[in-house]
Amino acid sequence: MGKFQLPLFGAVARKKRACFFSLHPKDKAKKFSAYAPKAMTHFATKYGLPVLEDPADLAAFDLVFFSLHCFRDFYLIARMAHHKRTGQEWIAGGNACATPAGVGWVMDYVWVGDCRESFARILDGEREMEGMYDPRFPDRPVRYIDEDLHTEALSPSMMEMSKGCPRRCLFCIHPWRHRYQEAPVEAVEKFVREFPKMRLGLMSNSSDDVSYYERVADLLTETNKQDMTVSNAVQSFSERIAKQRKADMLFGVEGVSERLRWIVNKPISQALLRDKVDLCLRHAGKVRLIYQFNLPGEEPRDFDEFERDVAYFNATHTKGAVALTFIPNQPTAHTPFQWLTPRYSLATQDRLMALRGRLIGSGKTGLGLYLPTPLGPRSWFSQVVAEWIAVTPKVDAAVAKLPARAEVPEMVDRLAAAGVDLPPAFLKRDRDTVFPWSNIITTGDDPAKWKRYEGMLRKLSGARFANTSTPAPEAWDR
Repeated sequence: MGKFQLPLFGAVARKKRACFFSLHPKDKAKKFSAYAPKAMTHFATKYGLPVLEDPADLAAFDLVFFSLHCFRDFYLIARMAHHKRTGQEWIAGGNACATPAGVGWVMDYVWVGDCRESFARILDGEREMEGMYDPRFPDRPVRYIDEDLHTEALSPSMMEMSKGCPRRCLFCIHPWRHRYQEAPVEAVEKFVREFPKMRLGLMSNSSDDVSYYERVADLLTETNKQDMTVSNAVQSFSERIAKQRKADMLFGVEGVSERLRWIVNKPISQALLRDKVDLCLRHAGKVRLIYQFNLPGEEPRDFDEFERDVAYFNATHTKGAVALTFIPNQPTAHTPFQWLTPRYSLATQDRLMALRGRLIGSGKTGLGLYLPTPLGPRSWFSQVVAEWIAVTPKVDAAVAKLPARAEVPEMVDRLAAAGVDLPPAFLKRDRDTVFPWSNIITTGDDPAKWKRYEGMLRKLSGARFANTSTPAPEAWDR
């Protein structure tokens, strides 16, 4: 792929009327809600830009910014695309736009990567910039902009404590998209001291990966403040931190069994997991556990182990709360998992929903165990599709007509019958596959990604994985 040199547009004084468009209603845009993209709220506040919610109001603006929160937002864009007037410029950003093919058909540009240092230039009219994806040249290489971590708060109640990840979980975008960085501890401490309320946000992929987090935790205790600890490392979550917690704690467990966690490069033993959950429940009394299903090599015996863990928590603790959140695995662009063929196990979904039913009301007699409804096959499939093809109104309509429950090959066939064809690589990938996001060059792009994927395949075919036995699940009786 060659490098095209586009003509310079030149800086345009802020004569153009600019705005953000929010794809989610205000009643969902709470302070700590995932429905309020942090970049949108930050830039709109900093530069005095209005945030619109009614597409009918867009006509008065020349430049419209979109901060896309997830792939489902691509479909919301498709439903409002007809509101784009002649001469109006649309620019998208957000984490989902590391794979910009889905919205390139309607956007004039897509910003790829961090944007705090670049947003003012974009607002002033500069377009020929590193990190700017131009849909007119979809194969032109674009480098993901990995800015140095800023100490400026994202909002009055939230700042970034770290970004990236020092580990290499195979499914996760964080270590492969940008390098690991920590904000200066002095900046974090200043933010904690000056924040006037009890609850605040210190953004991090994993709080206990941050080298100085215990120091920050001591300060939070001293000032009678709390953040939510996100513990993706799990192993390093300590008694000292647990004793200081009054807010929720979140553990990124991922695999439902010890052997699946080993496969995805997140080696958390069953004994360690139980020990850390026990630690949380003894002190704060509540914890959130995040799991994935549809992982490679997953079998019924893996879910058996998870059910035994649930039975153990229920038998060991008579009060408190454990939320068990399940996310169906999606082969993630720019990671070793991008070579996985997407699949959704209806049998696992059935088993999750059956367990969910058995857990209802558990808090009335003992430990409260809650399993939210996992994302269903059609919604999950729509996200996978959005990485591969342009999400036009035609695609949106075809996806909306898919059955709520179906295996991936059937949904691919149904889209084809509706005139929407996915590329052959969607269901068959190898080392030479050219992905729709192959022109996006991230900080973590290196041959190690493929080697790590091959290493996972060797693990799956090895004796240790095949011979790991899982006893039958215990009955759901206390």
